[in-house]
Amino acid sequence: FPPYMADQSPDTLFDLDRDEPGQIAASSEPRLLTTLELLTLGILRILGQSPGDLDDPRDPRHWQWWAGLDETYYHYLRTEATFLGEPLHQTGFWNALSEVLSHNAVNMIIEHGTFYHVLHLNPNAAEWIIFWLRGLHPRDSLVTVKQGVEMLATRIVEALTGLEPPVPLHLGHRLTAIHQETSNRVRLDMRTSSGGTVRVIARHAVLALPQSPLRTLRDYLPEHVSAHVDAVIPAPLIKCFYVTKEPWWGEKTPPQTRASSVPTRELHYYTRGEGEDRRGMVMVYGEPPSMNYWKPFVLGEPHEKAELNGDRRLLHYYLKYLSANPATTDPEHRRAERDAITCFGIRDWSREPFAAGCHIWKPGVQIEAALRELTAFSLSGEPDAPQNVHICGEAYSDFQGFIEGALRTALAVLEKI
Repeated sequence: FPPYMADQSPDTLFDLDRDEPGQIAASSEPRLLTTLELLTLGILRILGQSPGDLDDPRDPRHWQWWAGLDETYYHYLRTEATFLGEPLHQTGFWNALSEVLSHNAVNMIIEHGTFYHVLHLNPNAAEWIIFWLRGLHPRDSLVTVKQGVEMLATRIVEALTGLEPPVPLHLGHRLTAIHQETSNRVRLDMRTSSGGTVRVIARHAVLALPQSPLRTLRDYLPEHVSAHVDAVIPAPLIKCFYVTKEPWWGEKTPPQTRASSVPTRELHYYTRGEGEDRRGMVMVYGEPPSMNYWKPFVLGEPHEKAELNGDRRLLHYYLKYLSANPATTDPEHRRAERDAITCFGIRDWSREPFAAGCHIWKPGVQIEAALRELTAFSLSGEPDAPQNVHICGEAYSDFQGFIEGALRTALAVLEKI
């Protein structure tokens, strides 16, 4: 993904002077803000600590202050910061924004913000402000893992099976029960894809799982751990993508081009190769409500990976929204564009077995305390019992929505073990 960007279409720009009469001096020229600038302004007003003008998100003093923020400051926001006399983590992000921006401004972010914000799910204000302080940090940039983050798991499997003797791996199994055994061990009961059962005795059990499968194990978890399992909101996400031999876009086509006229949250464009080998890919990235427009074109249940070249009705929606000239009715032109598509696919994370593309903490959760209890605990719940069960992953982390959250919690578990 490129850095966060707002749609620049005129109908997505917001006139703050007109919307907040009496707060900002009227000017001869309207000052139009993008949805990302509105979100930034709201965060600055909630925190109230930048020396810059809290009516101007473009004031360079904000970014000088922002560039100095670090993990120490994020810890302060989680544990000490207050808003309107209450701990910041007790407040929903939507609730907090509505105190510093007008309803129309917040609604503009929700409706037209072409970036990953899940504001409509009203996440924990402290955590989601930290998410954006990181995401918009002047010294931060998005990075990638070559061949995708799945390669991390692939390499670990290769390393484990290459040992002498090799570590036994039970792949493609479903964990159905977990029990405390004697001698400080835990017992894992698993079901194979063919219906058989496997029982494993282990010194430690690391449950690197999202919320949906963890909920099936709640009867085996201590009450306080089960409460933490329920303390996150599953955020459903969908991706739909098309690869074509004749892209009308180029390397410099900015993200979000046409986003305001397509049922989506984001649009991203890519190109590769030259001449006859040139290919282009466009990706539709959606969350509710736009993702509901694309959900009927997922064929499989459960839906464990992207479906390639599945429901051909998806080709109609490329021509309707994403072709070089969506308004054309020339059948020859439309047929040529359809024939130029070499691959299309769709991935819906709201379906099982994941039930979410990412997770966000609910308001009211002090996550540093929650993570301490999730990182290592006993199935019996007794403080003196061996703390040999661990939960980690993006869903229960201090960096949700990205692989960083999974890696940071994995490191925390390793330190406990």
